[in-house]
Amino acid sequence: MRKLLGLTFLLWANLLFSQNYGDYYQSAEGLKDDALKTALNTIIKGHTEFNYTSGSTDTWDILKETDKDPANTDNVILLYSGSSVNAAQEYNNGNGWTREHVWAKSRGDFGTEVGPGTDAHNLRPEDNGVNGARGNRSFDNCVSCQDVLYNGEATGSYIDASAFTFEPRDEVKGDVARMIFYMATRYEGENGEPDLTVIDYLPTDNNTQDPVHAKLSALLEWNEADPVDDFERNRNEVIYFLLPNSG
Repeated sequence: MRKLLGLTFLLWANLLFSQNYGDYYQSAEGLKDDALKTALNTIIKGHTEFNYTSGSTDTWDILKETDKDPANTDNVILLYSGSSVNAAQEYNNGNGWTREHVWAKSRGDFGTEVGPGTDAHNLRPEDNGVNGARGNRSFDNCVSCQDVLYNGEATGSYIDASAFTFEPRDEVKGDVARMIFYMATRYEGENGEPDLTVIDYLPTDNNTQDPVHAKLSALLEWNEADPVDDFERNRNEVIYFLLPNSG
């Protein structure tokens, strides 16, 4: 298991090292396993934090920049459907878009508190209905697959009728995997923060508030199948410059 965990952090680090940050990640180069995780955590912790909702800059404002549709800059792209929607429609009484916590905020019981609950690396725009369908399901390949719909159309994402799991569309499977790996690297139980851990089994209690998320083997597979693309690189770049020490 230690080799697998070390690999997850190495895979996530590939996204970081592939971008031009000078010597920002130099202290982590050449490391592996727990040493790599510790080095990355030391580098990225202490980043600038913003409120979930506020009269000044908040996570709504950040997502309008990180997930902006390159083809229509007035829109944001929804994670699990790929649909492009009006960025100005924040929630809008449930008719607009909402903020999806990819590492479910109940898995660690951090809610929307500043820090893990507002970390832009873990937040993506999503439709309220699709967000509800995902809930706090673990990530895994579905067996008894049921389409997740957006405006009556299949999104390419699925829930499993026989297991409490969610499978995102192919185009963002790697994004999801790397976001989960990031959260497990960044939040190590310091200063009252949760100690987040990726596990390779499905929790027996779907209502648990334990700080664990599944499923490691599926996430590793998805990371390989869906490599980092320009949208994901740009997203990381925007967060890096908005929130120093957050790369």
